[in-house]
Amino acid sequence: MPLFGPPNIPQLEAKRDVQGLIKALAYKDAAIRIAAADALAPLKDPLAVDPLVVLLKDGNAKVRRASVAALAARGGARVVEPLVSALQDSDPDVGSVAAKAVYRRLMTDPDGETRRTTAAALGRVRAADAVEPLVKAIMDSDEGVRVAAIRALQAIGQVQAVVPLIIVLAHEQVRQKATGHSSLAVELAASQALDVLCGPPALGQLQTALAHDEADVRETAVKRLAKIAAPEVAESLQAALNDKDPVIRRTAARGLAEMGWLPQANELGARYWAALRDWRRCADCGRAAIPLLLTSFDTVDALERNDILEALGQVGWTPEEPNATAAHYWAFRGDWGRCVEIGLPAVEALDGVLRSNPRWRQRVAAASALAAIEQARSAPFARIDLVQQAMDIVDGDGDGTFKRMSLEMMLAEAHLYDPGAGERV
Repeated sequence: MPLFGPPNIPQLEAKRDVQGLIKALAYKDAAIRIAAADALAPLKDPLAVDPLVVLLKDGNAKVRRASVAALAARGGARVVEPLVSALQDSDPDVGSVAAKAVYRRLMTDPDGETRRTTAAALGRVRAADAVEPLVKAIMDSDEGVRVAAIRALQAIGQVQAVVPLIIVLAHEQVRQKATGHSSLAVELAASQALDVLCGPPALGQLQTALAHDEADVRETAVKRLAKIAAPEVAESLQAALNDKDPVIRRTAARGLAEMGWLPQANELGARYWAALRDWRRCADCGRAAIPLLLTSFDTVDALERNDILEALGQVGWTPEEPNATAAHYWAFRGDWGRCVEIGLPAVEALDGVLRSNPRWRQRVAAASALAAIEQARSAPFARIDLVQQAMDIVDGDGDGTFKRMSLEMMLAEAHLYDPGAGERV
């Protein structure tokens, strides 16, 4: 009959005898080892960590499972590596308990260093089932955790991470533009991860990102698509030519251009050239270009407006409604009578001619049209009649001396010039 019986685990637990419970972890009876591990779990004593880690190699799966649970209850950075290693245990029950410990306990630990270490460890072992918790971690409040999670997702290499990474990258770039501040480390890590993940297998994910509500996310997806050499990419980029955001349309068109894609002279071709703001080639696609040209007209500057008006004339468009766009068209073509017929909606177009047209006759004609709709402008157009007479003299016959004398006489008769006072024209 043995002198000493098995350890009394309930008694040791009641006394909070950590040393006694640690010794019991080595007892030959598996049931005792399990009970000792269970008793150590709520005590969370740091002295028990290493002995519990030793039990992760125990031949009994139930013992290993109890050890995982005890280590999970302890938490902290010291138990990260053992618990992550337990994810690959040969027994599915042990792996399941370890997964709960790692993903629900360690990845949400209050200590940022524990979360960061866990994310990094998951990347090292390339745990395939870690993608979902790591995706959550890329939104962590701690920058180090976010970077570690992104790098882990890159190492694991599953394309399910592509859309979340695109969102993170787009948000950091937007924050940089808006505030001048962003996490460069997170932005760089996300960009590098996408470089690795965005191959042909990621096409479905990228197409999903193209349907995102945020334009910056769609733009990032288009840029990534354009880097993939696959036939399906051209179709996705062509679809992006219909995006409501002009930046995305232009990005898609540039991607198609880099692929060597050549559009036909149809509606798709018109969208392509409109996205690149090549209005002449857009007009080469025929009347399908008209809606695009008209829609773009209000979004460009004055110089491009003239290019669009030229393109509209190229496709044979004439205004049907007496509105501001029609006034711009007729002013561009020098049909001042049509501008007068349009009336007040033509004021903006006529004022634009006054401000920027390099030809004075055009400016005078615009001023005359404004006067005709009771919108006369101040000097040098307060006396349109005198300006017109002066230009007739300048364009008429005679040499310079004759023209100067004629101008002096005209201005003197209008009491705007007094040669006796030493004034000169």
